[in-house]
Amino acid sequence: MVKVWRQTILNKKILSGAGVLLALTLLFSGCSSSLQKAKLHLAAAQERERSFRTDEATALYKKSLEEAENEIRKRPSAQAYLLRGLAEVNLARWTEASRSFSLAATLGEEKAESWAREVSLYGLAVSFQEQGLTEPAIRQFSILAERGRFSPVVRAALGRMIDSQLELLPSLPEKEQEKYLTKTIGIVEKALELDPACGYYHYLLSQLLSHQGKYRESFEAAVMARELGLPKLDLHRDNDNQIVFCYRQLKESLTGESWTEFSRAYRLWINKWKWADEETPDWKRR
Repeated sequence: MVKVWRQTILNKKILSGAGVLLALTLLFSGCSSSLQKAKLHLAAAQERERSFRTDEATALYKKSLEEAENEIRKRPSAQAYLLRGLAEVNLARWTEASRSFSLAATLGEEKAESWAREVSLYGLAVSFQEQGLTEPAIRQFSILAERGRFSPVVRAALGRMIDSQLELLPSLPEKEQEKYLTKTIGIVEKALELDPACGYYHYLLSQLLSHQGKYRESFEAAVMARELGLPKLDLHRDNDNQIVFCYRQLKESLTGESWTEFSRAYRLWINKWKWADEETPDWKRR
């Protein structure tokens, strides 16, 4: 009877210990699960963006943000704050992202310190632009585009800078326009040296070269942009329109062997993209 009683007590202790162990395992796996979910949602959102499923991407960025905040409440860490900041950047919450990166830097994530500064400066430049302070905004965008190291900010700043400069272009004297374009193209080419696989940079280069009347080079840059991919559907379609525009310009200016060579290459590309004809991108038939 004593042996049975002792065995019962021992079994209860084992079960109790197992219960505690299970509870601890669930607790810590829950923490790591939030972090893992934040990463997975972030990756899935980026994938949706590449497929132009913008609404789905936004919803997933919000889920990533929510999971990162869950992790921060349970166990604050540099990685959790970094993930929260990345989600906030993709949701254009610049002030919040700057804070998240600053906290990540405080907890030991070195690269986050410079990211925090760049995100903060970009958010400030956007505010200037929205308030009509165009010149200081363009100056700030230009600095970030040339000297920034956080690629989402560099891309966004470069895009804003070029959009603003192209709006100002018609008001400048002709000689100044060429100087303006040459300088801006240099900035884009520098960005391409650092990230040659960025379709958006090729898209911007195509737009600028077109303004210089360099339609063959503009066409080639637009093809690169299409092949590498663009972050938004409206940019993808604008880039296709740019390809058609370059085709029309070159059709008027090229003759003989030059036109034969170009039209042959053009036909190969549009066949690959499944266009209806030389001037009808696939999305115009849907």
